[in-house]
Amino acid sequence: MAKQKEYDFKPGYKPYNTDIRPGESIEKYYTRLAKVADQRLLRLEQLSGQENFKGIEKFAYSKAQKALDVWGGTRFNTKMPESVNLRNEKIADMIHFLQSPTSTKAGIVDIYKRRAETIKKDYGIDMNWQDMGKLMEAFSDDDSGGSPTKVKALGVIKQIDTNGVNATLEKNPNLSDDIIRDVAAKYLRNDDFANIIDKLNLKTDKSVLIKIIEGIK
Repeated sequence: MAKQKEYDFKPGYKPYNTDIRPGESIEKYYTRLAKVADQRLLRLEQLSGQENFKGIEKFAYSKAQKALDVWGGTRFNTKMPESVNLRNEKIADMIHFLQSPTSTKAGIVDIYKRRAETIKKDYGIDMNWQDMGKLMEAFSDDDSGGSPTKVKALGVIKQIDTNGVNATLEKNPNLSDDIIRDVAAKYLRNDDFANIIDKLNLKTDKSVLIKIIEGIK
């Protein structure tokens, strides 16, 4: 089951309030979350047919469907589990989906499009929202940090390749962060990100960069 995760949000985009409301019964709370989650799933399915949003179902939608595979069915709004533990687990899955930036069109545009523009400006890395979404949603079920950590990891890779490890450490203290280095190494090692890493136009072989990054203490 998905564990709850905090996301950082740009001003102007507000995630759905998943807190239980005063006086709201657990049954009504469960049904409210389920209905909103199912509405978002439907909208994402409809949005995926638009040219500019092809691939949208790979992110929050895909993770929601994996959770639903466990529960059985393709929507959340089914009978509430009688077991308290199972009920809480399903509610946690719905909260995880509703808090994900890629559960809505507004979240995708506000979060990933702008972040792609920022990383192009800061690091000269040309990416679209699909690339950024894939990178930011990666490793979301472990302790790899949030979106800012992942953006910094890309910057570390690019700067080590351009300036070398010593110059990068002087210019970019993020290199001394264990989590940022770990994410950078994961991006380089995982073939799922190969086409995105190619956009960094690296001069150094990826295997060499991994050794450099993992060798830093």
